Amino acid sequence: MNYVNAVVEDKAAFERELDTPLPVFVVFVSKGCAACKEALPRFVKVAGARKGKIKVLILDCANTPRHPNVKRVPTLLIYQNGNLMKII
Repeated sequence: MNYVNAVVEDKAAFERELDTPLPVFVVFVSKGCAACKEALPRFVKVAGARKGKIKVLILDCANTPRHPNVKRVPTLLIYQNGNLMKII
């Protein structure tokens, strides 16, 4: 799975990524997750169609600090103006 496109080392780095006027879609995935392998290519296709309208972060849970709202993978968090709007 070569879709991981960001590395977030800590909470401050995560908050810097959210500092944008664009909606931010943050996808948490895991290399060993069959559901991630199935869902991620579809997500990348949909997100690509909205390039420039949204910011997308694809994070590997093995290399990302734990997020309190991520209970399973894949998980999509949608932020607007730094505020969590939706968990999918």
